[in-house]
Amino acid sequence: MPESLSAFGLGGAKGRYVSLCALYLFIYYGLGAFAPLITQYYESIHLTGTQIGLISAVAPIVSIVAQPMWGMICDRYQIRKTVLILTLTITGLVGLLFTGVSTFVYVFLLYILLSFFQSAVVPISDSLALGYAKGHGIQFGDIRLWGAIGFALAAFITGLLVEQWGPHVLFYSFCSAFLIAILFLQKVSEEVTEASRFRVSMLAGIRDLARIPRFALFLISSFCMMGSVNANNIWFSLFYQDIGGTIAGIGLAFLLFAGSEAPFMKLAGYIVRRWGLELTLLLSAIFCAMRWFWYSSAPSTTAVITMFFVQGISVGFYLATAAQFVRENTPASLQVTALAIFFSVGGGLGSMFCNLVAGWIKDSFSVLAIYLFFGIITTIGIIPLLMIKFGRWKQISPDEEVQASQ
Repeated sequence: MPESLSAFGLGGAKGRYVSLCALYLFIYYGLGAFAPLITQYYESIHLTGTQIGLISAVAPIVSIVAQPMWGMICDRYQIRKTVLILTLTITGLVGLLFTGVSTFVYVFLLYILLSFFQSAVVPISDSLALGYAKGHGIQFGDIRLWGAIGFALAAFITGLLVEQWGPHVLFYSFCSAFLIAILFLQKVSEEVTEASRFRVSMLAGIRDLARIPRFALFLISSFCMMGSVNANNIWFSLFYQDIGGTIAGIGLAFLLFAGSEAPFMKLAGYIVRRWGLELTLLLSAIFCAMRWFWYSSAPSTTAVITMFFVQGISVGFYLATAAQFVRENTPASLQVTALAIFFSVGGGLGSMFCNLVAGWIKDSFSVLAIYLFFGIITTIGIIPLLMIKFGRWKQISPDEEVQASQ
């Protein structure tokens, strides 16, 4: 047991659970310090909307290649913790390099490097948490909610620090949180099943996963849903200032938004047990589309803050159940690869598309028009979820479904 963890009394099964929750807390603290406020840094170095869109789109493009690669490495060699330690360390240190650059070209190149390593963090940590949750009979959302808490705290605290000392402080918060996360990762155990020991190639794995209709439909939906949600993290600060908000108000908004995700992630477990994963995901997408359409109507900052809980219903429900849906509808031997592909399509292709279009919309129309687009694309994403819930594809064992298609 690492001495740093022993000092906090994190021993035994309880210690492993606490460490896993702390891992999520600090990983998402880093993400919460970075994503909501990075646009303030872009504005401070005078980037255009199109340039911001291009930089924001580079991470998804890189993840399309990098996430399946990281997933294949983890599935083949069973070194998830080692890969996660490596990627957390390098991602945090690369983040510090942003404090020394101020031109579009250098920011763009640094973002490519950061995105390559950061793309492994969420899929691998989710894989570890899902394995632990299944092995100990608990809901994944009970662990994932600590990520929402970390994101909320970081957005609020870092927002205050940015207003006081400038946007460069967000990079120090980002790096520190990732390095602290590594301390808790040391105590997290890997729940490895016999099925997950199978040796698979990435191309073979993708081919097998593509033969599962429910998974393929879910990827289409995630392209629309996650694309708009991730893009909102980039563009919300400009939207909030456009309707009269302040930088400190941005931090408060994200504190309430992300903070509302935690209780709804807890509630998601109850709804899943009572009405199923599909209905929970459908409910989250509907609320998400309604939220974007409402934002496009230029509500007051007071109204946006007052209705903070809408993010809990939409994003909180989705984050607590999406990874679980992937796990329950894909073969056990391809768990990390399936999660990596899911994040590549939703967080990758979807975010890339939404950010590129949003950058063009900002320069050509307005920030409000960006949210009209988000509402339309999310509405399109509801259609595959309806097909999953009410269509002819009923859930069977993913391994049996792959075998039947061969």
